[in-house]
Amino acid sequence: MAGVFHKTGQPDGWSRRGVLLGGLSGLSGGLAACTAEADLAEGEAGRVARVLDGDSLALDTGLRVRLAEVEAPAAGYRDRADEPGSAAARAVLERAGLGREARLWYGGLSRDRYERAIAHVIAKDEVGADVWLNGLVARQGGARVRTYPDNAKRARRLLAFEAEARAGKRGLWAEDHWRVRGLDDLEGAPYFSIVEGAVAGVGTRVGDGDAVLTRGGIRLDVGERLGVADVEVRVGVKVRVRGRIDMRPVEAGSDPLIRVTHWAQVEVV
Repeated sequence: MAGVFHKTGQPDGWSRRGVLLGGLSGLSGGLAACTAEADLAEGEAGRVARVLDGDSLALDTGLRVRLAEVEAPAAGYRDRADEPGSAAARAVLERAGLGREARLWYGGLSRDRYERAIAHVIAKDEVGADVWLNGLVARQGGARVRTYPDNAKRARRLLAFEAEARAGKRGLWAEDHWRVRGLDDLEGAPYFSIVEGAVAGVGTRVGDGDAVLTRGGIRLDVGERLGVADVEVRVGVKVRVRGRIDMRPVEAGSDPLIRVTHWAQVEVV
């Protein structure tokens, strides 16, 4: 079925003060948190004792926490090199969160396979105000938005912060490695990529969806599992699709694709 899906409803020079003020630029910016997070379930509390990398930390209770819905450049381990921007991303989270009292809030699956909490983290700043750390790292360019079907409650808010950081070339967005890819720029893309192009066609399929990356545009085959869209997708509209680029179909003479498991992976430009 073709048609339209409608809406339902520089690391250098960054100071602690600068990061915090960037996160607290006003309630309209969405980073300052309310006492009760109506869209999330309240979880554990503690002091941020360690920052492990740009998207994970540990509380003084011993609980390790992975920030939900965002992904920072990875620090290297064993024989792997650091991804570009990983040290700066960690510094963003350290400056905003280290030593702060914090509360976890859950919007879906609460533990990963490593028994880390997967949470939105609201920390107290130096004057006692609440700061949403997930939003702050996205807005400062410390992380890209990466969601999953069971953890995407705040995707659209985070995507807006990511776009702001990218426009300002903040953090990882100053690194060519993390650039948004065009349909003729897929070679050497990161494992998790963002690809931009105009919608060339919209169809349906069983199960999950696919974004087929053709030279003429992105063909969206919408899977029945996706449910009702929260974005308007039609032929000619420019979109960004994020996920792992599957190049295996190329060997069979087909186009590469990104598997789409939930609508937060699709962003209208």
